[in-house]
Amino acid sequence: MNGKRKMLSPALWLIAATIISLAGLTLISAQAKAAEEPNKAAITGEKMGKMPKCTMEDMQKCTKTCIKNCQTNMEDISAATAAIKAATEAIDKGDTQAAKSELEKADKLLATVHKSMEENIEKMPCVNARCPISGKPVDTMDRPKDCTRMYKGMKVGFCCPNCPPAWDKLTDEEKDTKLKGAMPSKE
Repeated sequence: MNGKRKMLSPALWLIAATIISLAGLTLISAQAKAAEEPNKAAITGEKMGKMPKCTMEDMQKCTKTCIKNCQTNMEDISAATAAIKAATEAIDKGDTQAAKSELEKADKLLATVHKSMEENIEKMPCVNARCPISGKPVDTMDRPKDCTRMYKGMKVGFCCPNCPPAWDKLTDEEKDTKLKGAMPSKE
């Protein structure tokens, strides 16, 4: 091993590990979002605050879009993984410029996947009809980003930007209890 490789490898490996971790979290997050209760509620017609009933055609269109987005994201993650592998091979050959180029490619692909998933999460309805902190009603379909939190694969809505920080301070047990009380009634 030459001294140059020893100095550069840890930094490049750190970048690669960060990218791989982001890819894994992104994929896990996508899978969790795909199995959300709001989708079940829309299909079964349960009340979700101001959530409109979806027709079968709406659900099919939404499902097709979701599948297409997931497939594109999976392809991008596979391409990012291949770029990381190519970067590793370049590191082994001492070609730091090629390694850097491959890692930049992987980073760009994963940034695209992350942006796509953020956009999908923004479109998701909130699972709760009332703010778990104040008890006030929330519009499940139209919540600003600063009035939501993701919790155990669910998008939780709040009445105002002051409530999410209070939510953040709760234990998981307290969050579960408050969220249960904020869910829509099953009339």
